[in-house]
Amino acid sequence: RKCLQGRPLTPRASTSAVLLIPMASTNGDSSLIKVLELKPSGHWDSKLLKLKTGWTLRFTVAPSLYARRIRLSTDYPSPGTVYKRGQMRELPWKYSTKQQQWDPDRYVNLELEYAGAYRFVYKSENSPERDEGSGYFVVDPDLGYSPDGIACQTYVTKLLGPLSEWKGRLQVAKECGYNMVHFTPIQQLGSSRSAYSISNQLRLDSSYLPSGHTHTETTVTFTNCAGERKELRVDSAFVDVCNLVKQVHREWGLLSIVDVVWNHTSFDTPWLLQHPEAGYNLVNSPHLRPGYALDVALAQFSQEMSEGKWENTGIRAEVQSEGDVHTICCRLLDTVLPRARLWEYFSVDVEAIVEEFRSTVYRLNGGNHPRPEGKWLTVIQDKQYRRLGSYVDADLTLELYNIDWSGVVCFEERIERCCSALRDDLRRLNREIEARVQGQLHRAVDNLAAHIRYQFLEGHGPRRERVTSKEPLVPRFFIVVGSGQDLHWREMETQRGEYVLAHNGWVMNADPLVNFAEEGSQVYFQRELIVWGDSIKLRYGSGPADSPWLWEHMRRYTQAMAWMFDGFRLDNCHNTPVNVAESLLDAAREVNTNLYLVAELFTSSEDRDNYYVNRLGINSLIREAMFASYPRELGRLVYKYGGIPVASFLPPPINSVLQPSVAHAMFMDATHDNDPGHIQSRSVYDVLPNTALTSIASCASGGCRGYDELVPHMIGVVSESRPYTSWSATPTSPKEVGPRTGIAAAKRELNALHQELAEQGFNQIYVDQVTEEIVAVTRHSPSTHQSVILMAHTAFRHPESWAIPSEERPNTHYTHVPPLTVPGVVQEVIMEARLLEATPTAPAFQQHAEVVNGLQSHLLELQSHIPLTESQLCHLAPGDGGRHTQEIVFDDFGPGSIIVFRISLVAEACSAVQFMRSFLETGGGAASQEGNDLRRKLRQVCEQLELLDLNYALYRCDNEERDDGHGGGVYTVPGAGALVYCGLQGIFSMLATVRDNNDLGHPICDNLRAGDWMPGYIVDRLRLRAGTKELADVLSVVFGHLRVLPRYLIPCYFEALVSLIHQLLTQAAVHKMSPFVQEGSSLVQSLALGSVQLLGECRSAKLPAALPGEEQPKASLAAGLPHFSTGFMRCWGRDTFIALRGLLLVTGRHLEARDTLLSFAACVRHGLIPNLLSGGSNPRYNCRDAPWWWLQSVQDYCRLVPNGYEILQADVHRIFRHDDSPPDFETSEASPLSEIIQDILQHHVSGVEFRERGAGNSLDKDMTPPGFNVKAGVDLQTGFVFGGSVHNCGTWMDKVGESSWAGNKGVPATPRDGSAVELVGLCHSTVSWLAKLHGQGVYPYSGARLPSSEDQVPQFLSFSDWAQNLRQSFERHFWIPEDRTVASEREGPESGYIHRTGVYKDCVGATQRYADFQLRPNFPVAMVVSPELFTPENAWAALTNAEQLLLGPLGMRTLDPADYVYNGYYINSVDSSNYSTARGFNYHQGPEWLWVIGYFLRAKLQFARLTSTPLEQTVSSIHRVLSAHAQALRDSPWKGLPELTNRDGVECADSCPVQAWSMATLLDVLYDLQHFY
Repeated sequence: RKCLQGRPLTPRASTSAVLLIPMASTNGDSSLIKVLELKPSGHWDSKLLKLKTGWTLRFTVAPSLYARRIRLSTDYPSPGTVYKRGQMRELPWKYSTKQQQWDPDRYVNLELEYAGAYRFVYKSENSPERDEGSGYFVVDPDLGYSPDGIACQTYVTKLLGPLSEWKGRLQVAKECGYNMVHFTPIQQLGSSRSAYSISNQLRLDSSYLPSGHTHTETTVTFTNCAGERKELRVDSAFVDVCNLVKQVHREWGLLSIVDVVWNHTSFDTPWLLQHPEAGYNLVNSPHLRPGYALDVALAQFSQEMSEGKWENTGIRAEVQSEGDVHTICCRLLDTVLPRARLWEYFSVDVEAIVEEFRSTVYRLNGGNHPRPEGKWLTVIQDKQYRRLGSYVDADLTLELYNIDWSGVVCFEERIERCCSALRDDLRRLNREIEARVQGQLHRAVDNLAAHIRYQFLEGHGPRRERVTSKEPLVPRFFIVVGSGQDLHWREMETQRGEYVLAHNGWVMNADPLVNFAEEGSQVYFQRELIVWGDSIKLRYGSGPADSPWLWEHMRRYTQAMAWMFDGFRLDNCHNTPVNVAESLLDAAREVNTNLYLVAELFTSSEDRDNYYVNRLGINSLIREAMFASYPRELGRLVYKYGGIPVASFLPPPINSVLQPSVAHAMFMDATHDNDPGHIQSRSVYDVLPNTALTSIASCASGGCRGYDELVPHMIGVVSESRPYTSWSATPTSPKEVGPRTGIAAAKRELNALHQELAEQGFNQIYVDQVTEEIVAVTRHSPSTHQSVILMAHTAFRHPESWAIPSEERPNTHYTHVPPLTVPGVVQEVIMEARLLEATPTAPAFQQHAEVVNGLQSHLLELQSHIPLTESQLCHLAPGDGGRHTQEIVFDDFGPGSIIVFRISLVAEACSAVQFMRSFLETGGGAASQEGNDLRRKLRQVCEQLELLDLNYALYRCDNEERDDGHGGGVYTVPGAGALVYCGLQGIFSMLATVRDNNDLGHPICDNLRAGDWMPGYIVDRLRLRAGTKELADVLSVVFGHLRVLPRYLIPCYFEALVSLIHQLLTQAAVHKMSPFVQEGSSLVQSLALGSVQLLGECRSAKLPAALPGEEQPKASLAAGLPHFSTGFMRCWGRDTFIALRGLLLVTGRHLEARDTLLSFAACVRHGLIPNLLSGGSNPRYNCRDAPWWWLQSVQDYCRLVPNGYEILQADVHRIFRHDDSPPDFETSEASPLSEIIQDILQHHVSGVEFRERGAGNSLDKDMTPPGFNVKAGVDLQTGFVFGGSVHNCGTWMDKVGESSWAGNKGVPATPRDGSAVELVGLCHSTVSWLAKLHGQGVYPYSGARLPSSEDQVPQFLSFSDWAQNLRQSFERHFWIPEDRTVASEREGPESGYIHRTGVYKDCVGATQRYADFQLRPNFPVAMVVSPELFTPENAWAALTNAEQLLLGPLGMRTLDPADYVYNGYYINSVDSSNYSTARGFNYHQGPEWLWVIGYFLRAKLQFARLTSTPLEQTVSSIHRVLSAHAQALRDSPWKGLPELTNRDGVECADSCPVQAWSMATLLDVLYDLQHFY
């Protein structure tokens, strides 16, 4: 339990009781289905979508795309086939409705079996590019370990010694708790012995083999993903390595990965002589010739400098000061480089071009002309980059210089003038080129100076003393393979140039996607390369055809490594051409379908990282703790790579949204590339905190061999040749290490903890910068709610002597540490550790001559798995730190100390979590019977709720709630505002956005953490209603458990509870509706829920009873929320009956529909249905369309409800016995509904004319006196119903001006007097239906009496004659022919009002005659209810024009945009001097209303069947329109559709966000579509 360096470790399990609560849904591997929604313009190429083998990727479509024929393709292989990159296959959709191609809930499931990166592309047929998208998804392999639990140790392979000794040295990784080892390349290294400079990719390095070993090849086999057995030829020695790595995997659980190096090969690679085309040479890459010439000049200067030939200019072989650097740079610029004449590689041969020009002009013998304007000569670069090889365009030269010259007396003189002008311009161009090259050379010299300073002067450099032949001033960028002798510039242009090869390296801050060796790059010429002088950069070209031997050679190398190892580390990934890496990885994955891929990337861009990850299928990116310059930055890196925030929202148990993620990290405490090493750059005391912080992160972790042994210097991959030490439990020589060595024992504990946390799902993290030097990291399990807290006291600087503990003085009394408050109970101290100075002081470190060794000057003090009372670093503060917390006080926590606590919730909270888990998760071994039982109870309660109870539980706006008289109203979240609903939907809407973004800092989360007000609000309001009281009782118990949890957990559990309750309530609502809704798509069900939103109880807006003594109907339909939700503004006649079919009939709410029809029937007066009901006590009869909408609803009821015609015989109490009677709610006399219907029709035939009761300001403050006069009737010549005047508005377009300032007060904006087109259609629908019913004996009346004078015999108008008259008159009066001449002849004197042709008039007989001819969206109503009135071809033409001119994204423009009064922006709240718009005067003069779009779409469907229009095309266009509404429903926090939008679908702030008829008419469309098939 306690270990001073050297004492054996005997860690034990904690004896403390720890409650483990399983929960499948928060363990990453349990979310087996990940859902990716395809969206318009959904380009995920720079987003990272990570999955795992064994998961299912489900593609769905966004609502806005559901109407498109989406073709989805991927290159993920079909089962039993081999992957071929870019070979796309189309995926078949699965459907949930019979209208398959327009199913908004269709999906594709892709079962993921193979690791790798795969592309998907989707495109909508015959649609714009915005409906296209693409991306990648990366499937991680199954390694047997969680990716976050990988603990990898890097070995420089050449330091493992002979293969026979590898196992003893690899055992160090096993004993230190690592589960993966990373090998640098195992291939034959070049003479530099750099670990990454390979000279033969197909052979094992000879140093691992016995002396005299003969390399032979053998055949090995593998099985690809198609199940095919394949053969592979490999070095027989590779088989021995393979057996070894498989053995350590089998025996020790050690996975193995190896570096693959594709970007370069050693300079002494034998095959370069046979295949120099594999590198960038002066033949296949002549653009490098200037860079090589510069390289030669610099090499010659360096040699001369080492020989003292420049001493007379002040340059010596020794570089000792900045002045020396300056002198070198000056001589380079003023002497060395000018002597090389490097600009000539870009310049022209002036005299050669002039002479060629002269000869051409002589040959032409004329052709002179004036000099053209706007053209000039430019130099064209010679593609072979020969000296003075660049040229100019010969034809352009003749055009510019073979010109006339004034004052010239002969042909010869003109030619000389031409040649002279050309020569002058060419020299000018050469001077410009020389100046440009000079600028590039200045940059090159600047880069040389930086290199010289680093090499000779800077403290972190090697501090060389002098320039020698072996160690030149600057490194070479090129090498001549074979001879090694530099080429003369003339030889460069011969075939010998193919042996001049460019070295590889890397370029600071360069675009990694740009190959710096290709033409266009100046890296070699400007000396920007940090060169690797032992490596040749390989040239693959654009594909295998460009270098076939190299591609095949590297394929064999790559496949051999994939056969041997579990994965690759991509060395220098950012500089490897992507097409090369893709192809070689595809070859590797053919051999090993479970390949793990790690890469180092230095792109400085997350999007660019994702580009590589997506293209290559990288599973983890190397991230280095050593990049942190100070502790706070290290803490930030832990947070960035270390997991998701503590108390994140819980994912759904099965189907969770696939969210873009950050590239998975392999977080290294140090890598083999870190220079000068951790101990030198920070301090030895930081070794332990640094590695602890990387280990605690929820990602893969790693380090390099030597770090744990306290090797105080960098183990150079080039220079180091001493082997590693071997493992021994009891080391007896310096060549062995054991448990006492360095921090090995602590690393074993940290690695074990790292793997434990990953396997047990501790994937949440919180990082707290306690002080500038102390970092606290919490790893949290969302399933058990256990936490592990690491406190690490970093030591980026060497601590002060008093703070350094030693064997002799272990207690430094370092107490400058704030107390730690832990959320729960400390179960145990998992470990505490620090380094002590050895006593007596060890001698200064010396490198061992034969092995890599570490410090002996420090001892590890370690305790593991102890109770807090045994800690030497801290103690528990006395007293109660709080209901859910304890406080830890630190006694001695100096720099270099670490301590790790295991924290569990208090017992009460554990029980609450048990309850929550079982309540939220059905089955799965839930721990709480109470939770299981209560969940079942909740489901039963929800299923038993009536729809009106569900309205109360889910919805109700603020006005409705306050109308009850109980006070209340919607809940207001401080900092976020009021919720939209009082019911669960209001909370759910806000939380859904917060959850999707995991926005734990949102004000609603703060509110939940601060107190229990929101859960209390839910329960308290549900208790106010008898029907929801049982639900309140259940939720009270649930929330009682919630309150017991620590406050930081409240938001995530509350959201999960609300989501569950909301789901059960909405499901219960859907299940209580018609089969059309129950079996319908998500769009149908979302619209149908509008019935639940809008139909509810409202004390101030009750419907009157149909008969005295009967109970009043409980529910009334709100026209819209929140503006039309209570009082006299709730129940509008026309709104109610436009919405009744969709919201009540097709949803199966027949009883409510009957009650509504009969209640309004009871209020009929003057043959009119009330415009505003006011409970029947004070209705207003100022609209002439409500009766016709009511009659249409009666007709719909009879047709859609089983035995619906019985309603015609239903008794209805007439509240107004006569037109002038006061309301009478007591008289028991009743009339059958058929009699009321007849009364309405008779009134209209006889004529309706009266003045509204109570006319004046008290009734309507904006109406002028004449506006209170109501008139309606029937034109017996045409059968058209008519009515209204210029002083009032009798149809739905009922805006009356309100602005005295603008002068529109009291003026109807849209009177629509005369015969409105939709009323004529509704009238025909009614009378033709009644004629049919009368013929069937269902309706007792055959027609209506005509008005007559005293001396005339009363006449009779039969319904059949009335309907016939309407059919004969309609087209003649309403249709405006497409031919303007014909239209003008028909209209006669009124032809001047014609604005559009091929449309139907909005009215006939309006006082303002131009209004008849305005194009508005009302005629489709008539088309739907009375298609017999229309000539199909005319109807289709009108619909086509309306679609082009009126159709908006969500609604229909209420006026032709070309009309002079059109204005599409409704702002009712703004007064102004603008007559047309002040106080929303343009309400119906352009803004786009939604309800009419339903009739427009139904009309299209109707007349597509009556014309030759392809039906499928029409249906498809209808669904495309509806897809915008589906998206709007999804996006709306109200979960409804608005009353209207402004122009082009822009949100209108003054609109109701939920409108009954908007929801209803679209549901009508979907109902018609279903019954269409």
